[in-house]
Amino acid sequence: MHFNTIIRRMKPCGSELMIQKMIGMIGSGSWATALVKILLEQADQTVNWWVRSDDVRKGLLSTGRNPKHLPDLQLDATRLHITGDLADVVKQSSHLFLAIPSAYIGDTLELIPSKAYEGHRFISAIKGVMPRRKKSVSMYLEQTLGASSNDICVVSGPSHAEEVAHGMPTFLTVASHSRSLIEEVERMLQCSYIHTRHTSDIDGVERCGLGKNIYAIAAGLCQGLGYGDNLNAVMTTAAFREMKDMLDTHVPNSDRDMNQSCYLGDLIVTCWSQHSRNRRLGEMVACGATTEEAFAAMGTVAEGYYSVKNLHEISHQFDLHMPIAEAVYRILYEHSDPREEIEKLIADVF
Repeated sequence: MHFNTIIRRMKPCGSELMIQKMIGMIGSGSWATALVKILLEQADQTVNWWVRSDDVRKGLLSTGRNPKHLPDLQLDATRLHITGDLADVVKQSSHLFLAIPSAYIGDTLELIPSKAYEGHRFISAIKGVMPRRKKSVSMYLEQTLGASSNDICVVSGPSHAEEVAHGMPTFLTVASHSRSLIEEVERMLQCSYIHTRHTSDIDGVERCGLGKNIYAIAAGLCQGLGYGDNLNAVMTTAAFREMKDMLDTHVPNSDRDMNQSCYLGDLIVTCWSQHSRNRRLGEMVACGATTEEAFAAMGTVAEGYYSVKNLHEISHQFDLHMPIAEAVYRILYEHSDPREEIEKLIADVF
């Protein structure tokens, strides 16, 4: 089933279409915090928030601010049920937003029995594929937790948590096979600065989330090596072609329009934005840092590091020609020289 992708201008919070849901948030990083801000824009909406870190939990409870992520963002703590008890959040919520790195989602959700998730609807705001399990988040939710495909939704960008925190206009894509779930999530997210589009291409949106982080690392490598914006524009164009070929082969969809913002737009913002962690990782590696040193300096995870290994395996499985992604893989995992790899791309691909 395919839903045409359209811009939805959401109705005011007092709309008769508003249906109150019990919302749970799993994760406490920048994007989770920004999503909580969006959800709290509606005065009658509360959030059950699972926060693993004791320090973050204490900070939120005492000040309404996340001390580690977006610390300048003030949240209304009176409408937040903040806890370190995952089972309690799941029990108290009908809809669960997932906003933690893909590398940790399995270990986190399996802290409690899978039976606890029965009857829930899932909204994944996670970019990338689960590295050890080699699954997308939607595949994991269906195959491991037993969720129905009609109870799974993916929220994608282009979006950066830092801009959402400042109330800047942002367009989100809501992807699901269920029109009713799409409508529920759009109502939850409605506010003055959030605009939504929707699609049924959940596989394409998830795989794009995997690919664009890898190409942002490549963009950072080019920038860190001092090649400038001219080359980065060409690199981004080549990356778009490479990502399109991957999607057409791996998860084909005749209705997919790659020029839509959840594909092309998300790629552009991740490759070019100053807020992009993946771009920053590429810059630091180009300047001689190890990935371990880069992660320590950033204080957070860049999803592309894990995604590129998974895409490397996919490219071999499906015999895909992905020279940019392969170059990033060799640099990060085989310690190939960044300048030599980019020079090869300049000569052979760009």
